Amino acid sequence: MLLIPLPIRPLNKQTDSPADRSKENRTGSFFAAVLLCLVLMGCAGGPRVKMAPGYEKTSTRVEAQSNLMGTPEATAVPPTSTPEPLALDDTPYTLPSQALSISVPLGWKLAFETDDKVRFEAPDKIAWLEAVLESSGYALDQDDFERYLAATMTALYSSVDSYQLLDKQIVEGQAVYISSYQKNGFTWFAQDVFVQRGAAIYAFSFNALSKVWEAYQPGFQAVIESLETRSGYVSDKMIYRFMRTYQSPNDQFNLTAPMGWTFTLGQEGPQGSVLDTMISPDEQTAVEVIAYDAQADLQSKDIGQISIPIMKALDGEDMRIRANEVLPDGRIRVDWQIDKEAIYGFSFFWLDDNTAYILTFKYADENSGTYEDTIRRVGDSFAFIAAGG
Repeated sequence: MLLIPLPIRPLNKQTDSPADRSKENRTGSFFAAVLLCLVLMGCAGGPRVKMAPGYEKTSTRVEAQSNLMGTPEATAVPPTSTPEPLALDDTPYTLPSQALSISVPLGWKLAFETDDKVRFEAPDKIAWLEAVLESSGYALDQDDFERYLAATMTALYSSVDSYQLLDKQIVEGQAVYISSYQKNGFTWFAQDVFVQRGAAIYAFSFNALSKVWEAYQPGFQAVIESLETRSGYVSDKMIYRFMRTYQSPNDQFNLTAPMGWTFTLGQEGPQGSVLDTMISPDEQTAVEVIAYDAQADLQSKDIGQISIPIMKALDGEDMRIRANEVLPDGRIRVDWQIDKEAIYGFSFFWLDDNTAYILTFKYADENSGTYEDTIRRVGDSFAFIAAGG
């Protein structure tokens, strides 16, 4: 890989506030853009890719909703001799939440839109772009941000037939990845760009079939350079809005957890159990799943006597049980805390034949407000998988 640094240059754009917009009077200033160029060995002709600039705007907040990112189905098209480069629409597109504005390729169709996500597709579906945003609750430090990036990239390409990371560049609060992948018999190239602005994280994905990738690269870069972010419009209800599906050992249940959290599956847990974990980028909140073969223990112990020692072995022997209850679906809920570490959690355990399952949500007290809604949404997504389902 050859890395060619480009000079930092100021941009002639100004911020605006809701009051200023009513007066058509823009105020404030933009951060300078960090521009980086990667020469890719894996792409014909070596297309150049520059780092996304990111800009700050107002502090007004608006609620938003979310959906999973995905890959549209490509339609078979006849080969073209020389693809035309992309031209951008003169009128920028702005999300309904006002949190982001970009220029989009002329003639591309709006395929999907919510307050925190938009997708545009080429008329022949040989290329598409998405722009999404969510909140991490507070500004992640660089190590945490990079954990978020790694987890999100894994989630984005988990359903493709094959995947290859061609190159990446990460600097403070920004990253760009170049990839190729196969899906449904088509070869795609992708450019994924991430920009962190305080608690707000913006992600952009540009995808094109291999035959038009190089021709479309300048247009994709022009879209990035047109970006205007307004992180003040990113509300607390956008904290980790984008989710991926998790399915437990033995296909007993499923739930959804944030795409930006690290999934580590099939670990060896206490007493020979199987342990799956989903951990937030700052490692302050986690979802834990344990599956334990309890056949030998059931002769002399009940589910509580089996589960509590395993929970303590994993999370701390000084765990203090605060409350418990039996739920209508047969699960037992236990609320607990570890005083000296200010860790709080609640766990559910139950039996299915001879297997004991333990589902735990734990978080540091100082971040309980940040993760409260996220934990609730993960918990609400829990569902048993019907036999044969």
